[in-house]
Amino acid sequence: MKESSTYQAILAEGRTEGRTEALQKTLLRQGRQRFHSPPSEAVQAAIQAITDEDRLERMTDRLLIVSSWKELLDTL
Repeated sequence: MKESSTYQAILAEGRTEGRTEALQKTLLRQGRQRFHSPPSEAVQAAIQAITDEDRLERMTDRLLIVSSWKELLDTL
Protein backbone atom coordinates (compact mmCIF):
# COMPACT_ATOMS: atom_id res chain seq x y z
CA MET A 1 0.00 0.00 0.00
CA LYS A 2 2.81 2.45 0.83
CA GLU A 3 4.08 2.06 -2.71
CA SER A 4 0.77 3.03 -4.34
CA SER A 5 0.68 6.27 -6.28
CA THR A 6 -2.46 7.38 -4.44
CA TYR A 7 -0.82 6.90 -1.06
CA GLN A 8 2.29 8.77 -2.21
CA ALA A 9 0.16 11.63 -3.57
CA ILE A 10 -1.68 11.96 -0.26
CA LEU A 11 1.63 12.06 1.63
CA ALA A 12 3.03 14.69 -0.73
CA GLU A 13 -0.08 16.83 -0.36
CA GLY A 14 0.15 16.61 3.41
CA ARG A 15 3.80 17.66 3.37
CA THR A 16 2.98 20.63 1.13
CA GLU A 17 0.11 21.75 3.35
CA GLY A 18 2.30 21.41 6.43
CA ARG A 19 5.10 23.45 4.88
CA THR A 20 2.66 26.15 3.75
CA GLU A 21 1.16 26.37 7.22
CA ALA A 22 4.62 26.56 8.80
CA LEU A 23 5.63 29.44 6.50
CA GLN A 24 2.41 31.30 7.29
CA LYS A 25 2.94 30.88 11.05
CA THR A 26 6.55 32.03 10.71
CA LEU A 27 5.49 35.19 8.87
CA LEU A 28 2.90 36.02 11.49
CA ARG A 29 5.22 35.30 14.42
CA GLN A 30 8.26 37.11 13.06
CA GLY A 31 6.14 39.94 11.67
CA ARG A 32 4.86 40.65 15.18
CA GLN A 33 8.47 41.08 16.28
CA ARG A 34 9.52 43.07 13.22
CA PHE A 35 6.61 45.54 13.25
CA HIS A 36 6.13 45.60 17.05
CA SER A 37 2.42 44.95 16.60
CA PRO A 38 0.16 42.03 15.87
CA PRO A 39 -1.36 41.78 12.41
CA SER A 40 -4.93 42.94 11.94
CA GLU A 41 -7.52 40.25 11.31
CA ALA A 42 -7.49 41.22 7.62
CA VAL A 43 -3.71 40.83 7.37
CA GLN A 44 -3.83 37.53 9.23
CA ALA A 45 -6.56 36.25 6.90
CA ALA A 46 -4.62 37.45 3.84
CA ILE A 47 -1.46 35.62 4.91
CA GLN A 48 -3.39 32.46 5.73
CA ALA A 49 -5.02 32.61 2.30
CA ILE A 50 -1.65 32.53 0.51
CA THR A 51 -0.83 28.97 -0.52
CA ASP A 52 1.97 29.64 -3.01
CA GLU A 53 5.09 28.39 -1.20
CA ASP A 54 7.42 30.38 -3.43
CA ARG A 55 5.61 33.61 -2.56
CA LEU A 56 5.60 32.75 1.13
CA GLU A 57 9.36 32.15 0.98
CA ARG A 58 9.90 35.47 -0.80
CA MET A 59 7.82 37.13 1.91
CA THR A 60 9.98 35.60 4.65
CA ASP A 61 13.07 36.97 2.89
CA ARG A 62 11.54 40.43 2.50
CA LEU A 63 10.41 40.51 6.12
CA LEU A 64 13.92 41.70 6.98
CA ILE A 65 13.61 44.84 4.84
CA VAL A 66 9.95 45.88 4.70
CA SER A 67 8.52 48.34 7.19
CA SER A 68 4.84 47.36 7.38
CA TRP A 69 2.39 44.50 7.08
CA LYS A 70 1.03 46.11 3.90
CA GLU A 71 4.46 46.25 2.33
CA LEU A 72 4.98 42.59 3.23
CA LEU A 73 1.66 41.61 1.63
CA ASP A 74 2.61 43.49 -1.54
CA THR A 75 5.32 40.89 -2.14
CA LEU A 76 4.50 39.00 -5.32
